[in-house]
Amino acid sequence: MSLQLTPVAAFGAALFAFVLLATGVWVNSDARARGSSYPAVWGVFAPLSGIVLGYYLLWWRRGRPRERPPNRVERAAATAVVAGLGGLVVGSLVSPPDPTSQLTVWPVAFACCLPVAYWVVRQRFGASGSKYAGR
Repeated sequence: MSLQLTPVAAFGAALFAFVLLATGVWVNSDARARGSSYPAVWGVFAPLSGIVLGYYLLWWRRGRPRERPPNRVERAAATAVVAGLGGLVVGSLVSPPDPTSQLTVWPVAFACCLPVAYWVVRQRFGASGSKYAGR
């Protein structure tokens, strides 16, 4: 079976690229707010490698408090990342293991996960960002 790039599958692939870009923006902004010497390096390599992203999330940022609150762009990027990961999990559970089918289901799952992701990021970062320091 060949991979057919329908307009819906192309939209799914573009959305995947958007989520990778949002992951880089979020990691770059978060690393900059935590005082990293090389936030751009984190922002480039974290979306490209799950190992680097896991290391960043589970080890590097753990002992470093934020020096400034998250801004609107950072919260929007975090929302896109959470919705993208949630949509990827849901889409892989409800669609056949065919890549084209997963690319067509994933945008719908992303859209369904977007309100939940917005709520999660709002609870985590706060609307005003007042919970960023002092911990």
